[in-house]
Amino acid sequence: MKITIEIDSKSELDKLSALFKTFKINTVKVISIDENALLIKGDKKIDPKELFGMWAEKPRSLDNIRKTAWQR
Repeated sequence: MKITIEIDSKSELDKLSALFKTFKINTVKVISIDENALLIKGDKKIDPKELFGMWAEKPRSLDNIRKTAWQR
């Protein structure tokens, strides 16, 4: 069985370790995840210039987008 506990600080890790020691739980594995490792890099082969002028024939304003979104 695996249980995942996410903590934000070293002090929380210390408190959790103390809790495990209190209950004599010795089989704990701590894995640190690098925040930057979760980022996924995009495909650099795509040419973003093709996206410019996408709405040239049908211009949109923020008000139009909001009205359309709220219609759903």
